[in-house]
Amino acid sequence: MAGLKHPFRFLTRRKLRVDILTVFGGLLVITVLVVILFTYRNTTRVVRLLCDDIMAKTTNAVINRTTHYLMPAARLAEVSSHIAGAGVVSLHDRPRLERYALEIMRAFPQIAMINIGDEAGNFLMTKRMPDGTIATKIIDRRVSPPLTTWKYRNSSQEVAKVETTRTDRYDPRVRPWYRAAKGTGHLCWTDMYFFYTDQKPGVTTSYPVRNAQGKLLGVIGCDIELSSLSRFLKSLKVVRTGFAFIFNERQEVVAFPDPAKVLDAGEDGVLRPAYLTELGYASIRAAFRRHQREGKPKVSVEVGGKRYLASFTSFPPSFGKAWKVGVIVPEDDFIGAVKQINKGVLLICLLILILSSILLILFSRRISGPILRIAEETDRIGKFQLDGRLDFKSNIYEIQILQEAVRRMRASLRSFTRFAPQQIVQEIVVQGKEAMLGGERREVTVLFADLRNFTRFSDSTAPEGVVLLLNRHFDRMVQIIAEHGGYVVDFVGDSLFAVFGAPEPDPEHASRAVKCAVAMQLARQELNAPMLRLDLPVLEMGVGLNSGSCVVGNMGSRSRIKYGVVGQAVNLAARIESFTVGGQVLISDATFRLVQEEVIAAGPLEVFGKGIAGPLHLWEVRGLRGLPEAQLAPTVPELTRLSRPIPIRLRLLRGKRVEPEVHEARLLALSLAGAEIVTDLKLEVFSSLQVQLPGQAGVEEFADGKVVGLKEQESSYVVRFSGLDEPAAARLHRFLDETILAGGANPAPGT
Repeated sequence: MAGLKHPFRFLTRRKLRVDILTVFGGLLVITVLVVILFTYRNTTRVVRLLCDDIMAKTTNAVINRTTHYLMPAARLAEVSSHIAGAGVVSLHDRPRLERYALEIMRAFPQIAMINIGDEAGNFLMTKRMPDGTIATKIIDRRVSPPLTTWKYRNSSQEVAKVETTRTDRYDPRVRPWYRAAKGTGHLCWTDMYFFYTDQKPGVTTSYPVRNAQGKLLGVIGCDIELSSLSRFLKSLKVVRTGFAFIFNERQEVVAFPDPAKVLDAGEDGVLRPAYLTELGYASIRAAFRRHQREGKPKVSVEVGGKRYLASFTSFPPSFGKAWKVGVIVPEDDFIGAVKQINKGVLLICLLILILSSILLILFSRRISGPILRIAEETDRIGKFQLDGRLDFKSNIYEIQILQEAVRRMRASLRSFTRFAPQQIVQEIVVQGKEAMLGGERREVTVLFADLRNFTRFSDSTAPEGVVLLLNRHFDRMVQIIAEHGGYVVDFVGDSLFAVFGAPEPDPEHASRAVKCAVAMQLARQELNAPMLRLDLPVLEMGVGLNSGSCVVGNMGSRSRIKYGVVGQAVNLAARIESFTVGGQVLISDATFRLVQEEVIAAGPLEVFGKGIAGPLHLWEVRGLRGLPEAQLAPTVPELTRLSRPIPIRLRLLRGKRVEPEVHEARLLALSLAGAEIVTDLKLEVFSSLQVQLPGQAGVEEFADGKVVGLKEQESSYVVRFSGLDEPAAARLHRFLDETILAGGANPAPGT
């Protein structure tokens, strides 16, 4: 009964190969019959009509494309001028005017620049740069000399760089677009000219800005590059070898399939528009002269033994410019093929009928087979199985496009997992859900890691070396974080922010985070090994951790979402990291309570921080229990105890400021990494100070440091240096060598 109810059900689920054979086979038979019956009838007349039709359609396409390309800018200039004149967007409100211009640039890609000038010579320009970003130029003539400011934006429309100068001589009031609009009082189009900054051909449409009393306030203009029209003409297929072009009333070439021919460098090297007679095409010269002589829109000429068909059509008056579209096509593109077909049509028809079946079968297999494989691979990608490959080769362009699209889709999904948690990406792909804003509160452990003295290193190192070193550092750290089940939330300069226990809940988040921090410090030592062998400065890292309740999830706006972690626990982790010195791992009391059976830690260290109510108890992780290979080096290693104390002086640091008061102290032990001192000052752990370094006579040198420990039995403090420059380190090294050789020092254990 089912078969009776749906007798043609098989037609709703057919194979592509069967459809190709059926459709193309049937069309082929019909075509052969039609060709045999009608080839000899009125071939030349039909081809002539076809030629006229193609040339007319080409002309209309060029006019429509040009009109749609240019006219929105004209309407926009007029509307913007009325808006500015009415005070909705004042010419004096530069921030709002700049935002308005940026929105226009984003909405109308054909606009290369927006120029806004006023009667005082003040100027604002938004310009589309070659890389697709938008820059702003502002000339302020309210000061003398005038101040020119360039703002360069990145792809996110954020200002990435600002440059200023007082030597720019540009004055909008003397430019053609300004003077034309001011003089006529209505919408104006300039002749084709070369833009002031880019030296590219273009036109400007401008409109005067007047207030309610009719007073001229300024002019708004839109620059439109004409190179896009040339690219359109190049893509325009006019039969086989024909082409179209645009020129103005002065016979200057406005657009041509070969954009290089639009420009001409004169004998003085100054660029100017090329003329029709300078294009190097004898067919264009001959056709245009006959068009001028006879006044006919369609002409035919013979050049070099070949006949050409040409048409010259003016743009409609509403366009506002006396431009024309020229189309030229070799006659053989139409008639020549027909002549050959007439001679061999019968033989070709017979061969087509014989070979059609074989070719169609082969062709259908070459299409349907790869498409089926692409469909199977797409289905695998839909299940988030991203390890497949489409290793077959096809000469069919559309299949190549599909194959490349699938490859890019797979690569994009792989790359996307680097920007967002893989679990979220997989859920979006497999379930087909759109990423939505939202979050939940969860217990997590937050990790902050920051390089020490990286700013000093980057200032004295080539940019390529800085980027290479930083990328190697982050690559290794991110790998370790992933191995321990963490997720990197963000990078900020030379620091990173990671979370454990998100996106997926993990009851072992604190344990994994602390083990990860130890592994990161050990890896940092490995990365420093080659730098030590080359006698290069090494980089150290401080790591701070805190556990607590945070809000995790997709955050941002509807247009841009980012997986984030927010909460007081995050702020506290960042503050803990700021207390660390190079090579140190500090954890909060909350984290320590969760991992105290697994770690070797010193503490608690009591500190007070800005914005923190009450004392903060921190623990310094020295290693993992039962794992000798997971032990961290002392915070201040290899202290050399002096045979007698050396008087020195101290200066306290308050934030970024050095206190002017100098305090007396005595130096008990010393190394290149730190020192042990005695002073009457009451210092707290993590206090920042400057310690006078012994060394060359007459050289008073202080090193930045931080108190990392107290020795109660000796009433002394252990200070870790924040980093010495090479000259200071060399002098201190010589002092230690001389002291040891003289027998004035003994090795002391690290701290």
